[in-house]
Amino acid sequence: MSLENWQQDELTITNNRHFPQLFLQITTVDYNRKDPVFWIQALTTLVKYRHKQRRIPRYYSELEKLHGHLTATLDDVYIPVLPICPQAKYDKQGHLLSRYWWIELIDQKQKQKDNNQEEDEGEEAENQLLPTPDIKIQRWLDRIANHERIQQSEGLREFIESEVGFRPQLNKKKPNNSKRRHSATVKNEDLEPEFWILNEQIDTFRLYLGRLQPCLSRVAHEQKGSAEAWMDLASIWITYGGMERHPELFIVYKYIVRACQQIHSIELLQEIAMNETLGEEIDYQIKNAINAQNIMMKRLSVLSDYFSSRKRTESSLRNVERLKSSSNIDRNQATDAIAELEYARRIEKDALQRYERIDTHFDEDLEKRFKPQTASDMISSIREYAKSQLILEKQKLSAWQNMLSRIKHQSSPTSLSLSSLS
Repeated sequence: MSLENWQQDELTITNNRHFPQLFLQITTVDYNRKDPVFWIQALTTLVKYRHKQRRIPRYYSELEKLHGHLTATLDDVYIPVLPICPQAKYDKQGHLLSRYWWIELIDQKQKQKDNNQEEDEGEEAENQLLPTPDIKIQRWLDRIANHERIQQSEGLREFIESEVGFRPQLNKKKPNNSKRRHSATVKNEDLEPEFWILNEQIDTFRLYLGRLQPCLSRVAHEQKGSAEAWMDLASIWITYGGMERHPELFIVYKYIVRACQQIHSIELLQEIAMNETLGEEIDYQIKNAINAQNIMMKRLSVLSDYFSSRKRTESSLRNVERLKSSSNIDRNQATDAIAELEYARRIEKDALQRYERIDTHFDEDLEKRFKPQTASDMISSIREYAKSQLILEKQKLSAWQNMLSRIKHQSSPTSLSLSSLS
């Protein structure tokens, strides 16, 4: 979403009286630091914000603090895992390359061969539409800003409005000196079948992502080994070509060496592209799946706490009934029993409300956010991987075609004879 689109949406929201929006867009990134600085344009219609529009610099470490703060303070919200800090890549002229650097590298080679200025301008305009290296961080900010419950977070407001960076202050939890009670066991029939179906889906997804990791590592290792083999082959051709007396064969060997060196470089790029598309995405989705598994465990935990509080209420009620049926009732004992029953009922009510809130919100977030976002991210990464490999494979084909065309141009049908090889 662009700033213009947000401003148009703001008018629509105002007219339709929808909940206020918060929009965060990365405008520039300073990669010339160990901890990169992200300049973020913030626009909002939220009443609690003093500034409706401002531009703020935030280190990547501050984004990590924001993620940790939101996770610690919002107990009923699915917070996506923060992606790893992007690494900048530059071309030979020192220009920052996009997320799809393989497209720009190939376009630059094509521009060197094509002197048509109109086509060059068209390619430059197309490259301006390519996503920047911080696209995943931007996507994370979009998902944070679009969540209505996260929008109300004081930590997020402080992150945006702080003048001296983001230094969240978490309130230390007071130690609980009360006796800890054993958690009640949750049975399968205590929850809807949909809960266990979703739980199995997340576990299966996490399991198969874990199986993909070593396979991708093996492919990357083999690809790197193949690149080294092509360089070894080029070295052998160089050694043999240095002994060749025939002038045309000597030039042919030079063409072969050049092709082998190009294949070596392209296969190294293929390995990097695979790691940056599929490899990084699978690592990220494993962390998100673990996050979702923890959410499912938390839903079970709060239900268990409710069952424990309910058992405490039942125990307190039985104690009161036993005192009622007793012929000799101690007034102080009866007063304590009634106070304990009222306290137990209050704790049970709070536990039930907490369970209903957390379970409802988590179920909504997992179904409407985690699942579609995961599917979208995986599809996008697979597309990136396929496109990068296809483009680079075409470059390998082009390297062999160029070598063949040069050999045909260099050689004539009668230039090589058996006598010249002796």
